[in-house]
Amino acid sequence: MHVVIAWWDGTRGAVSGTARTDRSGEAGFGPGAAASFAGEYPGLRDGQWIDEPVAGWEGLALIWDCADSADLFLPVISEQTFGCAPSHRWAFELDDAPSTPGDPGMHPAELELLLRA
Repeated sequence: MHVVIAWWDGTRGAVSGTARTDRSGEAGFGPGAAASFAGEYPGLRDGQWIDEPVAGWEGLALIWDCADSADLFLPVISEQTFGCAPSHRWAFELDDAPSTPGDPGMHPAELELLLRA
């Protein structure tokens, strides 16, 4: 699995005029919510909205099948969601964990643990 953690500095988009500031009406948008487009892009397994309110950052933690899929579709997701490229981006490979039958993927608690590690 290829994991991408991308952060957007809220002030950067506001200065350039590209920030999407009013997301209150969007279903599924917000910290702790599953990324609503997980399934729209080939190779995207799972996603989670993340935020750092003290720093004024919002972001996404995305789990991909491979780096090629992430490289191809992250710019599209970035533009669609935030109107600009991420301020910060980290990517790393994570070995696939054995799954149990009927398991839909990484559970929110597992993703939260991964993000805080």
